[in-house]
This record gives sequence, C-alpha cells and structure tokens, in this order.
Amino acid sequence: MRLSVWVKVALFNFLIAALMGLTLRAAFLWKIPGLNYRYLLHGHSHIAMLGWVFMALFALLVVGFTSKEKQESPFYKWIFILTQLSVIGMMVAFPIQGYAAVSIIFSTLNVLLSYLFVARIWRDSGRHKTSATYLMRFSLLGMLISTIGLWGMAIVMALKFNDTVWYELVIQFYLHFQFNAWFILATLAVLLQYFIKKTDVQIPIKVVRWFTISYFISVFFTYFLVVFYSTHSSYSYVLNSIGVVLQAASVLGIVFFLFKKTIIRYKFLLKKWGILLIIGFISWVFKVIIQLLLIIPEVRDAPTQFTNFMIGYIHLVNLGIVSTLLFYLLRKMIAKFNFSWEMYLFLFGIVMTEIYL
Repeated sequence: MRLSVWVKVALFNFLIAALMGLTLRAAFLWKIPGLNYRYLLHGHSHIAMLGWVFMALFALLVVGFTSKEKQESPFYKWIFILTQLSVIGMMVAFPIQGYAAVSIIFSTLNVLLSYLFVARIWRDSGRHKTSATYLMRFSLLGMLISTIGLWGMAIVMALKFNDTVWYELVIQFYLHFQFNAWFILATLAVLLQYFIKKTDVQIPIKVVRWFTISYFISVFFTYFLVVFYSTHSSYSYVLNSIGVVLQAASVLGIVFFLFKKTIIRYKFLLKKWGILLIIGFISWVFKVIIQLLLIIPEVRDAPTQFTNFMIGYIHLVNLGIVSTLLFYLLRKMIAKFNFSWEMYLFLFGIVMTEIYL
C-alpha cells in the first residue's frame, strides 16, 4: 500500500530530526568538533517540519480526502518522491552551510512542489465534500500564506537586511502560519474526516465554519505578538490580545463540542491509544492557556528572556499537539502500523522534555 511506504519515509525523516535534536542538546554538555550549532538547528527545524509533519500530512490528506483511483495517480507518487529528494537535500546542506546557495535551492524546490500538491489535492478533494473538507482547504490556504514569509526572507537577504528586525519578522511569519494554520488545521481536518467515516455522523458544517473562520482570523491577529517583541508598539499588543481571546474562544469551543459528542467520547477516547487523542487535545488547550498568560504585562516578556520557554512552546505544538495526533491517525488508518511500548516512550519523552524546558 502506497500510504504505508509514504509513512515509513516520513518516520525516517522524524528519526533524523530527532537525532539532530539530540545532538543539539548534547552540544550543551560536550564540545562536538566541527559542529556549527546554528547550522544544525536550521537542519533540525526544516527536517522536523518539512520532512516529518509535511510528509505525514501529505500521505494522510491524499488518503483521507481523495478517491482510491486518485490516490494511485502517478502525480502524487512523483510529487512525493521529488519532495523527499528536496528534504534529503536540506538534510545534508543545512548542517554543513546553513542558509546558503545549495540549501536555498532545495528549500525553494520544496516550496514549489508544495504549491503543486495544494493545487492538485484541492481539485481532487472536491467530489465528496464534508465539513472536514472545508477545514482541510483552510489549512492549505494557511500553508500558502506561510510561504509569503519565505519569499520575504529571500528579499531581506538580497537587500542584506539579515541583521535587522525584518529578518525576524519574515521568519516568524513563516513559522507562525506553518504551525498554527497549516499543521494544526490539517491534522484536525484528517481527524474529523476519520471520525465522519467511522461513525457516519456528519459534524454540522456551521460548527466547523464558525470554528475555522474565527480561528483563522485569530492566527492573523496573534502574529502581532512577534511584531510587539520587535517594535514594542502598543497597537500590536492590543491586536495580539484580541487574537488570543478569539483563538481561546474558538479552540475551547470546538474542543468542548467534540468531547461532548458521544461519537468521540465513547468510540475513540476509551479505545486503545485514545490516550494520544487526550494528550493532543490537552496540549492544544495548554498552548491556548500559555497565549492567554502572555497577555499579562508581567508575563509577556518571558519568551524573550528565557530561551527554553520558546523551545518548550515550539515542541509543545510540534510534538504535543501535531505529532501526537498524527501518530493516533497513523495507528488507526494503517493496519501494519502497530506499536506498544514505543509510543509510551514517546509520550514520556514529550512530558519530561516539556517539564524540563
């Protein structure tokens, strides 16, 4: 089955990203000859995002939202292969040279291929629309918007503004929309589609539409926290505060709605590996609580004062929310994807890492 092959590739990328992350942690304890910490950090973040999460979502979105005939299309096969080649290129280039000619070429190729993927799956998912399809398309829109930051970074570097506030603003724009719009919404879309197919119960489109639109608007507003840290302008603080409240209302609202429904409470949470769902949603709520706390003047400077705070927050999103829910979906959608102690070890690692950071 093509899905299982794609997932094995994504898991291989996850392993490489994890080994890079372990090396970065080890660099705080021992001197590693020839290691450029910043270069390896770029490699770790790119492989974790584009090699693991993107490739896993690629597989799950194709299987979840297209017909079996479309899934076997040579187009998806070759787009996946070429995308993986771009990931391997970044895997090698970033730890050696950081942002330079070769790594930028592979990064650009990856972006262009993602555009082709969006265009094709948008078309192929239009035949049997569900409320999850609506959410999935907004996640794709979030991915497209995030790449504005990458093109902006190219302009910033061409103008030699690397050491200015603009560099940080465009980088954070890309990361903000990747994590909050593309990764989270796409994962939730696959999850909803799985629920719908397994229970034949349609989640009302008005509920999904309310959540998606309000959440998507909040993502734009919460980006202004980055602007506030860079400019210390009062308007950016106010806009972020509005976005955080709106995001809290949308997230807590949809989580309450989903857990209130018996199709989720009984058929999924109480079955084996329902713990992954619980951890994923708890992490999502915890993320919202952190954002709410950052509105408080006495707390809002914590991300700029404590590096571990930001590292912990990023890993909370990428591991606690996205990866945990992805593993749940992979376990349920692929018969051969079986695990036991490995996932307990993974969850233990997430909890202990977050507590430590």
